[in-house]
Amino acid sequence: MTLLQRSSRRYLTQHPWLMGLSVLGVAIGVAVVVSIDLANTSASRAFELSAVTVTGAATHQVVGTGETLDDNVYRRLREAGVRPSAPIVEGYATLQRGDRTFQVIGIDPLADAAFRPYLGTGASSGLDLGAFMTRDAALMSAPTARELSLSSGDTLQVDVEGSTYSVSLLGLIEPRNERTRRSVANLLVVDVPTAQRLFDQSGRLSRIDLLAPSDEGTQTAYLDRVRQALPEGVQLRRSDTRTETVAQMTKAFDLNLTALSLLALIVGAFLIYNTMTFSIVQRRGLLGRLRALGVTRAQVFRLVLGEAAVLGVVG
Repeated sequence: MTLLQRSSRRYLTQHPWLMGLSVLGVAIGVAVVVSIDLANTSASRAFELSAVTVTGAATHQVVGTGETLDDNVYRRLREAGVRPSAPIVEGYATLQRGDRTFQVIGIDPLADAAFRPYLGTGASSGLDLGAFMTRDAALMSAPTARELSLSSGDTLQVDVEGSTYSVSLLGLIEPRNERTRRSVANLLVVDVPTAQRLFDQSGRLSRIDLLAPSDEGTQTAYLDRVRQALPEGVQLRRSDTRTETVAQMTKAFDLNLTALSLLALIVGAFLIYNTMTFSIVQRRGLLGRLRALGVTRAQVFRLVLGEAAVLGVVG
């Protein structure tokens, strides 16, 4: 070990707090970058699962120019032979048990089987459709029900925009796999009239899901028939259009988080810079003596860079 290296090691060991704070600053910066990246990935994954849950197998959607459309549009589509088609009413409600927010989706169970698979899984496969469609009833993920100590037959108290409603837990959805479990974890499934009552949207739908044929020629004829049946103020769109729109809205949020993480990393680098500047000022006399003994400017520069590299790697 050279004289220059021994002097560097002696200085670092004599000032542990100064070095420790620099290492801690870099470590915190890196931890923030990694944690925010994981948060972005987790949020994106949750969004994808939510989109799959709500959209299901639908290829197209009929929507109004506003937030809702008249439910007579659904009747017109059925009369025009547009099938499969499924009416949807959706919104959010807070369950008083556990103070947990759920996405509420109102469906027609007779028309929805082709779009969303969760009605045909586990306990819900033996669902009493008569009870589901004639009284305020809901389905919930079985794992979520266990977390909240709920079981079939319990009464749920849900809050929607300051109003409280009672809904009976009619059945539980047993997920077939981990993907399904995560996608329905915060989902309440009710029938369309119940959802309309919860969200005060009598006679209104959020959208109508359609499943167009995969064959291009048949699909074109199918979509033309749909457009002919639609009244003014109602439009047809691909189901992935909504997903893409929301994804674009979340990009700005992701960018802000990433910028924040990089800022934390820059702060860590700034701490190293200040530490090295302070250490050089403290050792100005020592470095002057080393220069007098024949140590070159390049060697001193490499020494400082080496110390900074050690702090960065350790941090």
